[in-house]
Amino acid sequence: MAAAKKLIVGVVVNCTKPGAREVLNQLIEFSQGHPNLQLRYEKRTGALIRQPGLSEAELAKKSDLLLVAGGDGSLLDVVDSVFPSQVPILGVNIGSLGFLTAVAETEVEKILPYLAENDLRLSPRLALEILFHHANGKTHLIPCALNDVAVSRTNVSRLVRIRVEVGDYLVTEYVCDGLIIATPTGSTAYSLAAGGPIVSPDASSILLTPICPHTLTNRALVVGTAQTIRVRVVRQPGVPPPTVQFDGRPGGVLRTHEWLEIKPAKTKVQLAYLPHSDFYRVLRQKLKWSGASV
Repeated sequence: MAAAKKLIVGVVVNCTKPGAREVLNQLIEFSQGHPNLQLRYEKRTGALIRQPGLSEAELAKKSDLLLVAGGDGSLLDVVDSVFPSQVPILGVNIGSLGFLTAVAETEVEKILPYLAENDLRLSPRLALEILFHHANGKTHLIPCALNDVAVSRTNVSRLVRIRVEVGDYLVTEYVCDGLIIATPTGSTAYSLAAGGPIVSPDASSILLTPICPHTLTNRALVVGTAQTIRVRVVRQPGVPPPTVQFDGRPGGVLRTHEWLEIKPAKTKVQLAYLPHSDFYRVLRQKLKWSGASV
C-alpha cells in the first residue's frame, strides 16, 4: 500500500474562543500518528503551545491547506490576510452560527481521516473587489470582500439616500438605513438578517439588499457579475455621511462626491469541505427547516 502523500497544514486558531486549545490538541495528537501530516502554526496559535509561528500570509505560502478554528469572522479575517492566495481554507466552527466553516468543534474527529488522505472538496467562492473613489481624487483598492460591503447610516434619527447604478443603468436611489452589497457566500450573513434572499454559493451573482428601506416596495435585487456596480451617497443637509464596512471591517465614511465601484475580484477564494458536504443540508440544520406544515 502506497504511503499517503505529505500534506502541510497551516493552523490558525482564534485563541479567544473557549475550546480553541482542545481543537488544537486534537490536531496535534492526530498528526503524531500520521507522519504524512505536518502542522505549521500562525504566530498566536504557535504561542499557545510554545511553538514558532508565521504570519498568516507567510503560512499560506508554505502550506498546502489552511485550517482555521474559530467562527465565520475568524475565517473572513484569514481570507483578508492571505488573498489572493489559492491555498484551500478549511474552517472549524467554535462560534455560534457558522455557514462558512466545514464542521463544528464537536465534529473535529470527523474531518481528521479526510485530512490525512487530503480527501476534501473545494468550493470556489466569488469575492468582491472594491475601488473607493475619494473626494480628493485618490482611490483606495480593497481587493477582497468575501461576504459583503455594507453602507450604513451613523445618525439613528436620519435616513440616508444611496444611489445605485449597475453598468450604465440607474437602479434607484434608496432612502434607507443602509445598503448591503453581498456575494452568494454573504447571502447567509448580514444580508439574510436584512431580509435578503439565500443564494447558492456557486451562483455567479451579486445581491443588493437595502436595510429598512423607507419605500416598502424596495426589495433585495440579484444582479449579474458582468457589469460594475457604483454606489454613491446623495447629499442631504444635516445628514452625516454613512460608514462603510468590508466584511465587517471598518472602511471609513462615504461622503458626497465619493463613490464605490464594486465588481467580482480577480480570483476566487478556495474554501474546503468534506467530500459529502451539502449546502442545502447545512441550511436545513442551521435555519431549522423541518418541512413540516405550520
